[in-house]
Amino acid sequence: MLTKLANLSEKITVSHPMIDQWLASRRQLLVAYYQLVELTTKKNSNEICDDTVLNTFCASLVDYLSSGHFKHYQQIEMLLASQDQLKIISAFYPQLETSTDTLLALHDTYLEPAISKGEVPKLREAISQVGLHLDSLFDLEDQMLLSTELVTSQQTQPTLASAVPMPAKSVQSQIALSTPTLDS
Repeated sequence: MLTKLANLSEKITVSHPMIDQWLASRRQLLVAYYQLVELTTKKNSNEICDDTVLNTFCASLVDYLSSGHFKHYQQIEMLLASQDQLKIISAFYPQLETSTDTLLALHDTYLEPAISKGEVPKLREAISQVGLHLDSLFDLEDQMLLSTELVTSQQTQPTLASAVPMPAKSVQSQIALSTPTLDS
C-alpha cells in the first residue's frame, strides 16, 4: 500500500494543499499499520502487544476515516467547479461510505476487542482484514482523486466514462457490505 501511495504521488501533480495533507495522513496511517503488523508477527500467541503501537494505529485509523468522510470528501466537492465533476464525485460517495463503514465495523467489532483482550491470533486476523479493506478504500479514493481537476495525471487524463467508479455489484465483491466475520 505504501508503494501504491508512492506511485500515485509520482503520477500526479496536486493543485491543492488539502490533498497533500490528506495523502500525508494516509502515509501516517500506513506507517502505523505496518508497525502494528511487524509487532504482531514478532509476538507469540500468548504474548500481549505494545499498547502504544496499538493505540497509535487505532487512533490513526479512526482519524483518517473520519477526516475523509467529514472533511476531505466535502472539501473536494467544494473545490470542484463543473457540474460534470460534481456528478462524478457523487458517484463515488456510496462506495466510499460503504468502505468506511466496513472499516469502522472491523475496528469496533474485532480490532478493539482483540486489543483489549490481548489476543494476538485474533488481532493478526483483524489487522489482515483491516489491511484488505484499507487497500480497497485507497483504490476508491485514488480513482476519485484522479477523476477530478484537482490533480493532474502525468499520464493521460481519464475521460468522464472511465472516471466513474465501478458499479456497486463489482464493489460488493471486493468490499463486504455488512460487518465481516472473522473465523475464531
